[in-house]
Amino acid sequence: MSLLISTLVNFLRFLRNARRALRRPPDFVWIPVTGALPEFEPSRRGLLRRRLDPRTLAPSLESIRSRLDRILADGRARGVILRVENLDAGWATLEELRAELHRFRSRGKKVAAYLIDPDTRSYYLASAADEIFASPLSTLNVVGLRARVNFLKDALGRLGLETEVIAVSPYKSASDPISRSDFSPEAREQVERLLDARFDELITVISAGRDIPPEEVRALIDRAPYPAAEAARKKLIDGALYEDELSSRLSGGAKPAKLAEWGVASKALRIQYRKRARKAVGLVRVEGTIVRGRSRKLPLPLPLLGREQAGSDSVVAALRVAEKSRRVGAVLLHVDSPGGDALASDLIWREVERIRAKKPVVVLMGNAAASGGYYVSAAANHVVARKNTITGSIGVILTRPVAAGLFGQLGINPVTVERGRRSDLLDPRRRPSPDELAVLRGQLNVFYDGFKDRVASGRGLQADALEEIAGGRVWTGAEALGLGLVDETGGFRAALEKARELVGITEEDSGALVKISPPGGSRPAPGESVREAVDATCDAFRELGVARVWVLAPYEISDDW
Repeated sequence: MSLLISTLVNFLRFLRNARRALRRPPDFVWIPVTGALPEFEPSRRGLLRRRLDPRTLAPSLESIRSRLDRILADGRARGVILRVENLDAGWATLEELRAELHRFRSRGKKVAAYLIDPDTRSYYLASAADEIFASPLSTLNVVGLRARVNFLKDALGRLGLETEVIAVSPYKSASDPISRSDFSPEAREQVERLLDARFDELITVISAGRDIPPEEVRALIDRAPYPAAEAARKKLIDGALYEDELSSRLSGGAKPAKLAEWGVASKALRIQYRKRARKAVGLVRVEGTIVRGRSRKLPLPLPLLGREQAGSDSVVAALRVAEKSRRVGAVLLHVDSPGGDALASDLIWREVERIRAKKPVVVLMGNAAASGGYYVSAAANHVVARKNTITGSIGVILTRPVAAGLFGQLGINPVTVERGRRSDLLDPRRRPSPDELAVLRGQLNVFYDGFKDRVASGRGLQADALEEIAGGRVWTGAEALGLGLVDETGGFRAALEKARELVGITEEDSGALVKISPPGGSRPAPGESVREAVDATCDAFRELGVARVWVLAPYEISDDW
């Protein structure tokens, strides 16, 4: 049946390609690059919510990769123009897209970047292009990098709220924003090291892409920002012009180049033929903070929990679907998570460890796969990280809310009747006693020892060597490779190729990637999206209101200003 369907599909594509061969495609195709650039297209579920949230309308790496591949397969277009505006993607995401652009250029195609009021990360991406242009009144804000943390301890204190935190080491700083008023010395040391590594990467790629000595690049960044005309004089861009002037600029001395948006260009580009796939790689996603229960998305981000959450029930269900599918020969686990709940992370880890005995599991790390994100990755057969991925953070913290001040301000007088000396161990209306703190630290150490055991077993590391790189220490993907925490630095194509190799799928046999979702994804009823958002928010506040062991990574390195 599958052979018959593939034959019919290819026959229809042959007829469509015959018509398209008579149409001339544009010389250059516009590719919008904006927003967060998620790794993959969102699932069909939650269509109404995606329409209400403009960020979900932005392109994905998957869609951009597909468009570049189709242009290459057709072969007639000269290249693409990236329209870069309001870019909010992570550095590992931009690294992946840069690799795709270099691959596109290596096939003889040209890449131009058109920037609208660009910042540092926009320029980092654009430096992979052959030529860079900006709108005349844009400002090139290549001002460098910074790590910003909003410390909430004092603000929460005014409300009568405090958080008692137990951590395995000072490097495990995920809870610092709600428990401290400033960086600890260890946290500052770590974030400066990460900033140095990322800044060096920025200098290196700009120097290579624009043929400017590294020392001069540093000086240019220190003197930024620049109006577009001045940026052109300093050779940071190739011209300050409007979109309508690009066709003449890209003509190569002949008649003006023909430019077209993807919607128009795609109608002239040939469609690739479908290959029969006996086996495929199943894609399972762990994206967002790891929590118990279902995956969910909050209307607004919350401290520790963020906005998007990967629920252990949903991820485990998807992994089991992949396990039972006869067509799925290997699992590609995409992990883009700073971690989260320790128990939820362990439940996902167990499924990965169990399934790998039947089908190989390859992890592809996104912008972050740290703490709980690394926990769920440790049992995989092979781990691929980007150089700019933030990973490691092997450690745990325990948070216990203390709301005695809030109760007092509100005039609430809770009275309890107890049986058992520790029955109110987690009672937020008072501080824990020394005995209770010792109990909580014992629980913490159980989780931490379990975390290290899983990493040591999965990665083949000795306990002594692991202790030196654990304790909550965070590493870039490039550093993690040298430490043995990952197997390879690369992107989507490298991870997919490894998954195919482990299951014996050749490039010629199949290019198929099957997206696996947990069962039960029916079309939402009217009003369901609103109810889900309310329920998710209530669940999130309940998560924050109880004592819990977390495997969470620290703050994000940013360049906003």
